[in-house]
Amino acid sequence: MRKLLGLISLGCYLIVLLLVSVWPKPIEGQGFLADITNQILIFSKTVSWLLWLKYDQLEAIANVLLYVPLGVLLVVISDKTKVWLLCLAPIMVSLLAEGSQRLFLQDRYATANDVFLNSLGGILGLFIAASIRQLMRSSKKER
Repeated sequence: MRKLLGLISLGCYLIVLLLVSVWPKPIEGQGFLADITNQILIFSKTVSWLLWLKYDQLEAIANVLLYVPLGVLLVVISDKTKVWLLCLAPIMVSLLAEGSQRLFLQDRYATANDVFLNSLGGILGLFIAASIRQLMRSSKKER
C-alpha cells in the first residue's frame, strides 16, 4: 500500500513539476507565484537575519526545494535500489526539464545553475528520506 501511494504521489508530483517546467512564461512579474515571491521579499526586509535575501537567492532556494519531494518519493517507492543510483533520477529529470525549456520555450531561461540546484534538491531529498528510513529500520531491530 505504501508503494502504491508513493507511486500515485510521484505521478502527481511529476505532473505539477512538468507544468512548472514547461509553463510558457517565467513567473517573474505576474500571477500568483509572483505575488508570493514579492510578499516573501517584502517580509525579508523586515527581519534582520533575512536582509541578505534577494530575488536571486530566493529563486535558488526555490529551485532546491522544488526537487526535494522527488528525492523523498523515489526512496518511498524503491526499497532495494541503492541511493547513489537513485541520485541519477533528479539529475536526469532536471536535465530534461531545463533542456525542454531551452529547446521549446523562447521566453524561459534554462541554465546550468538551475540543473545543479534542482539536482541538489532531489539528492538532498533522497538522503533525508534514506536517513529517516534507516533510522526507522534500526529502531525496529532494537525492539
